[in-house]
Amino acid sequence: MKRFIVIVSALTTLALLAAPVRAEDKIGIVLMHGKQGAPLGSAPAGSNRPPIGGRLIGDLKSAGYLVETPEMCWSRRRGLDHTLDQCLREIDDAIESLRLHGATAIVVGGLSQGGNAALAYGTMHSDILGVIAYGPADDPATKARLPAVAGAIAKAQDMMAHGRGDETTSFDDVNTGPQGSFTMTLTTTPNIYLSFYGPDAMTNIAANTANLKVPVLWVAGDKDPTQRGGPSAAFNKAPPNPLNRYIKVSANHVETVDAGSAATLAWLKDLAARH
Repeated sequence: MKRFIVIVSALTTLALLAAPVRAEDKIGIVLMHGKQGAPLGSAPAGSNRPPIGGRLIGDLKSAGYLVETPEMCWSRRRGLDHTLDQCLREIDDAIESLRLHGATAIVVGGLSQGGNAALAYGTMHSDILGVIAYGPADDPATKARLPAVAGAIAKAQDMMAHGRGDETTSFDDVNTGPQGSFTMTLTTTPNIYLSFYGPDAMTNIAANTANLKVPVLWVAGDKDPTQRGGPSAAFNKAPPNPLNRYIKVSANHVETVDAGSAATLAWLKDLAARH
């Protein structure tokens, strides 16, 4: 069956999409922030900008969904304090919290690095309803082509080879914000760094999408440099599923999560109907 590809030029009336969730299928949603960010829906420290994800979270709660927005290990405050596999296990804690509050079915999603993590989680769990990737980014296969990142990977590998894998140091990196891509520095250990950005890291977006065990909603901003072009080649690798959906919205990288609110509600409605 062909995958669903939808182009969204403007938000649809939310009231038409926000159908009540059936009592027997109370859906809980884990939403993860991007790299160097804060939990979605919380105002960035020292910023006058509205909180990223505030609109989406409000719309989801108004529609009857339960929402958890954990602070992940790649936040600005935590700064990559655990390996990727350890970080992914933190999603289980958020899911347990949702279940304690009455969720009987789970969706895992996120923005940028969080979207990447949602895809990775979806390769390991067939017991969730689906995953949502808002501008998924930080793919090591792509980033390794950047000289600064290639140098950082080589540095981490050299330190590992010399028994210094748990020594904290700095690594050059590239991140994406409202104005586009910019260079930055990550301070962590080689062991942690390579779990995210090494050649064998479980953050390869195309590989993870190809191995998904559940349907995916992929939301891409038309002004997001990480999502250039038409429907992502990575999205097209997803196993056939009538609920796979690619949405294009008018947004930069960090705006994608809120710009995709109407599309998210529509997809969740279809997901619940087929569950």
